Amino acid sequence: MTELLAPVGSKDKLKAAVYSGADAVYLGLKKFNARNNAENFDIDDIYKAIEFCHSFGVKVYITLNTLVTDIELKEIEKLLKILSDMCVDAIIVQDLGVLDLIRQTQSDLLIHASTQMNVHSVQGANLLKSLGVSRVVLSREMTLDEIGKVCKTGIEVEVFVHGALCYCVSGQCLLSSVLGARSANRGVCAQPCRLPFSFSKPPKPDLSLKDLCAIDMIDKLKNVGVHSFKIEGRMKRPEYVAAATAAYRNVLDGKKPDINSLLGVFSRSGFTNGYIKDDRGRHMFGIRTKDDMAPEGLYAKIRENYRRPLNRFKVNAHITIKRGQRVKLKFKDCKNESVVFGEIPQKAKGLGIDKQTIKNKIAKLGTTPYYLNEFEITADDGLHVPLSSLNELRRMAISKLMMMRMESWKTTSPSKLNDNLTFGIQVKNGDSKTYGGKIKLRIECEKFDQIVFSENLQLISLDIDEIIKYESKLQPIIHKICVLMPQTMFNSEREIKSKLEKLTNMGLKHATVQNLGQLPLLNNFILHGGSSLNITNSKSANLLKRLGFIDFIVSVECLLKTIKRIKSDIPIGILAAGRVPLMVSRNCPIDRDCIECGNKSALYDREGKKFPVRCKHGIFKIFNANMLWMGDKQEELENLDFATIKFTIESTIEAKSLIEKFKQQVKFDGNYTRGLYYRGI
Repeated sequence: MTELLAPVGSKDKLKAAVYSGADAVYLGLKKFNARNNAENFDIDDIYKAIEFCHSFGVKVYITLNTLVTDIELKEIEKLLKILSDMCVDAIIVQDLGVLDLIRQTQSDLLIHASTQMNVHSVQGANLLKSLGVSRVVLSREMTLDEIGKVCKTGIEVEVFVHGALCYCVSGQCLLSSVLGARSANRGVCAQPCRLPFSFSKPPKPDLSLKDLCAIDMIDKLKNVGVHSFKIEGRMKRPEYVAAATAAYRNVLDGKKPDINSLLGVFSRSGFTNGYIKDDRGRHMFGIRTKDDMAPEGLYAKIRENYRRPLNRFKVNAHITIKRGQRVKLKFKDCKNESVVFGEIPQKAKGLGIDKQTIKNKIAKLGTTPYYLNEFEITADDGLHVPLSSLNELRRMAISKLMMMRMESWKTTSPSKLNDNLTFGIQVKNGDSKTYGGKIKLRIECEKFDQIVFSENLQLISLDIDEIIKYESKLQPIIHKICVLMPQTMFNSEREIKSKLEKLTNMGLKHATVQNLGQLPLLNNFILHGGSSLNITNSKSANLLKRLGFIDFIVSVECLLKTIKRIKSDIPIGILAAGRVPLMVSRNCPIDRDCIECGNKSALYDREGKKFPVRCKHGIFKIFNANMLWMGDKQEELENLDFATIKFTIESTIEAKSLIEKFKQQVKFDGNYTRGLYYRGI
């Protein structure tokens, strides 16, 4: 059975979604959700929303889908207990620590892996299924074929079919946090990708994608096994929620959707479904213009359309009117039966009971999810029942039926957690914390030529293709070489697996994991966690240990004081220098081919600041304009086990200079940033 999932950012949007035909809604609390700028709900509001939705047969999913710190985990644990008691239908999570907390403390709750978890592969879906996740919300960049492959794993698959498209792969964007201390992973993205970040002058919004509309792909998505069709838009107007929900409801019910209303309530130079159709390119980009604004009268028309709820459930009614007995009304739907009694009927002064009048009264089910299917009346002649009494009987009977439906609400059983799930070569925990009185130093390199001072480095992570290309030259230091896995691996699992087999034969033992879906491919490697895993708390860190990791780099969005609170059973590292990747995308916005570009393009903001961009493994990355530098702050990193310098666009000479400066603990002599280690998000 397919599900239509609608966004709810406030109480008025809840009514718009339910009345327009949503099968389920997702909404957030005032904290810990990826749309913290929406109105959202407090605990009392959540309880009322669940009552309302369940009485209409609509599921409620709560978004706890931000990264959290150790201090916040205590509050999360209390919230989970309350939400479990309220019988929420699922919790949507991003943070691995929150996932682990649910399994340990509220194992009855269903877990949906948020799109911020960056799941876009069969291996990733299978891993999360083993961790007790019942549903994955797939990355929006996936093609129909890739989606279909994940559906075959047996896990429930949820796919975005309508709404805003982020330029960056969800969960991997640092642009808003680095530039404005407003993190998408903490629910407060400032949407800088809609601003003039351009590859030409004057600047224009080259990162702004059109809104997604996959309404013509619903049948194909159903056929490959998609369970839930998700509409984005918790911060949009109620009329947007209503129009989008109604349109997709019509498609799922085999009716014609109102495309003009969809375009009118919100679009950016029209719509796109380029990712699903595997047709990426400049045609997917667009901005909001005056031509996209709603025509006069559209909002009023939409409000009128959802003034009453969509008819969802058939109800059969049987009313009995007998002399000397209280009037009896029975309502029965597919699950429950309610019976109520009224007054004893009076002797009629005229013709008595008119069956059609009574039927018309009973059929007025108003703002309920029911509609009258079969009507039966058993009545003696010559009796009279006041119309006000019939109205009250109907209200009592339908209210009781809705209460019974709500109270009998049950979710399916949670997925089972595999507590013995481990990957990689099992080794003892990492070495001691200090290296010659200083923090241990590692490097991550995009290119072979960036490897310098190898004798002083604990570990050297190098791009997988570069290792294969320079196999013979790497042999003298092969024990220090670590495979730097791609940050994403759309439709490349088979290719990557083949390359890893070559590396195993070369004698490589170490791998830096950038995406959870890579774990099942790395059973012959010692596992190191990359910064893109977004680890921000102790529970996440210790889940990594149980999965087989021997150490990890903490999220670059952590404050230093937050990092110090993480109690980890495996060593913790920090990205201490280098250009941080701000955005990772599957769609190049440059209107040139790769040969012409030469893989040396740059993006410019409104002030002319230059952001280097590079393409590799089918992925387009934007790097920060300024160098991250903590070389002169190493005394503040003393509680950490290792520091990593990341090389991206640097030459051999520049890489050598950076390592020398870091070892000397001197200030950087160019434009640099401390990242978010002091500012926070």
